[in-house]
Amino acid sequence: MTNIEVTDDLRQHFHLFWDQFLFPVMLVHKSFTILDRNRAAEAIGCTPGTRCIDMGERKQHRGCLASKALREQTSKRSVEFVPEAGRVIDSYWIPLEGYPELYVHFAIDLTEYAADHFFAGERPKVDSNCSACII
Repeated sequence: MTNIEVTDDLRQHFHLFWDQFLFPVMLVHKSFTILDRNRAAEAIGCTPGTRCIDMGERKQHRGCLASKALREQTSKRSVEFVPEAGRVIDSYWIPLEGYPELYVHFAIDLTEYAADHFFAGERPKVDSNCSACII
């Protein structure tokens, strides 16, 4: 793996903005290498130097819009039911201005707020104390 440099300034700004966010957030390189993460992502095992697409099952990443977001240099969003997790997930890929190979990725578990049409069968039970979701 190539060593990808992240400036101290960029890292500081990432943490300033994202550390208090309730859901996992990652700073990611176009190679899908996690460069940094907020506290919630750290708590669920997101590790800098690893590739986000290697986490979980491959099919969990089938809706990834990272490459499209970087190619177009515009934010992308996807709201979908993820059968493997039994959750409705609101996912974002946000390219960073001035860093064409980097993006911020996060996903919010919307299950308890989702409309019934998202669920093929019975609505799953939601732990209202949960502060993390899959990425």
